[in-house]
Amino acid sequence: MIGLHRSAPGRAGERNLLEVVMSSESEIVEKFKGAQNALVIQASDLSLETIATMAETGAIDVAPLFQRRERWDVRRQSALIESFLLNVPVPPVYLSEDDYGSYSVIDGKQRITAVRDFMSGAFSLTSLTRFPEINGYRFAELPGQLQNSLKVRPYIRAITILRQSDRATKYEVFHRLNSGGEPLNPQEIRNVIYRGPLNDLIMELANSSFLRKQLKIRDEKSSAYNLMADAEFVLRYFMLLENWRSFSGDYRISMDRYMEKHGGVKALDIERLRDSFERSAQACEDIWGEYAFKRPEGLGWRDQMLAGMYDAQMIAVSMADDKRISMLVSRRDDVVAGTRELFDDPDFETAVRVATNTASRVIHRVESVWQLISSL
Repeated sequence: MIGLHRSAPGRAGERNLLEVVMSSESEIVEKFKGAQNALVIQASDLSLETIATMAETGAIDVAPLFQRRERWDVRRQSALIESFLLNVPVPPVYLSEDDYGSYSVIDGKQRITAVRDFMSGAFSLTSLTRFPEINGYRFAELPGQLQNSLKVRPYIRAITILRQSDRATKYEVFHRLNSGGEPLNPQEIRNVIYRGPLNDLIMELANSSFLRKQLKIRDEKSSAYNLMADAEFVLRYFMLLENWRSFSGDYRISMDRYMEKHGGVKALDIERLRDSFERSAQACEDIWGEYAFKRPEGLGWRDQMLAGMYDAQMIAVSMADDKRISMLVSRRDDVVAGTRELFDDPDFETAVRVATNTASRVIHRVESVWQLISSL
């Protein structure tokens, strides 16, 4: 029997392996050093009066476009003030230095807003459990010693990411801090990662009164507002405007790719996109009115916006010229009746209600509405 013998690595092999290990270790150390240098921070202990004044004067921007829209109610704001009075530790706030003396909130928006509002007398304390004696009190009504304590004592630690820090690292910090509790939804994540002119335009157009009306956004407490559904629908339109015939079959991925692709969009293209969205939204309002983006139910219409109908109507009217849109407005009743008839086709109803991510269904619903408005 012939035995097999595995030879030990020679000196050259050992040397090469050592070089690979050392090279890899060197790369790791360099990456670590780069991370340390990318973020320059400063820590300060601030009184509530200082925080309130900075927020009131705008030195701290408590509502930067990249922030979440959630807002604490008075009960939660009161609980925070109670924590200060009981000397209970409160997590630090994180600020980003945008310019010298000008900051935006990366984490801690609700705490800073609560402090500002209470110190300015905007609300009275409520639902306090450990300090019920001051329920109903506003700041100016508190005993003088409590007022002075809140004004002077350094209750909040502020961690400031200085302006010389790497920008990408700043927003990595934001993402990690804000996803540590309740996870950010896809649009909230895009709002941080893809900051720039296109995202600013999306947030601007999200103020569309008609879109918000159809989404039932009545105020800042509305669920669709806090989830940034209005902004996501604007982006949805832009993405489909470019890709509805070649849609990938995944809205989240497609919208992410759109933001990444157009992050450096030029001013001229921004105006083109703004005009396109405003024109399509206005056309849908003028043609379908209160029934826009909805489906029929019995003899009436279901009072609930359908994303599939939004796609179909917004993209279809974007392909119509001004003359046709004027004609459609003049024949509004016929268009609404024709839209109702589209739902007699089970394939169309499926396309706007079931598995709406499917590429073929996106094409089917857009083409169906286009055939309707182009045949009248």
